[in-house]
Amino acid sequence: MSKKKISVALTGLNNTDNPGPGVPVIRGIRESAVFDARIIGLAYENLEPAIYMHDVVDKTYQVPYPSEGTDVLIQHILKIHEKDPFDVLIPNFDAELYAFMRAEETLEKAGISTFLPTLEQFEERHKSNLPD
Repeated sequence: MSKKKISVALTGLNNTDNPGPGVPVIRGIRESAVFDARIIGLAYENLEPAIYMHDVVDKTYQVPYPSEGTDVLIQHILKIHEKDPFDVLIPNFDAELYAFMRAEETLEKAGISTFLPTLEQFEERHKSNLPD
């Protein structure tokens, strides 16, 4: 059985004392019996360890922090996608979810699939909304 070729871009490449979830997600994708994945790392800092783990990440691009504005972040993501197309974007930090959720339609029009909650689901996860 041949594996489906897919290109995945994701964040969360920090793998030190306070590890980002990107590296475990990448390892899970790499172990898939279904996908032959090319991994594009999206890094906020040039010292995120996974950038230098060439057996984990195939290509890396630096992106602006979501705090610089949703439009700035998304335009940068779209420029990367034009240069180096990818099928799926997996954000791995809570702090970036809102920016990507706001841009879901734009990403979809560009041919980028995502794994994002709805705005309602995102709001439900706040501690103030959880039952006692």
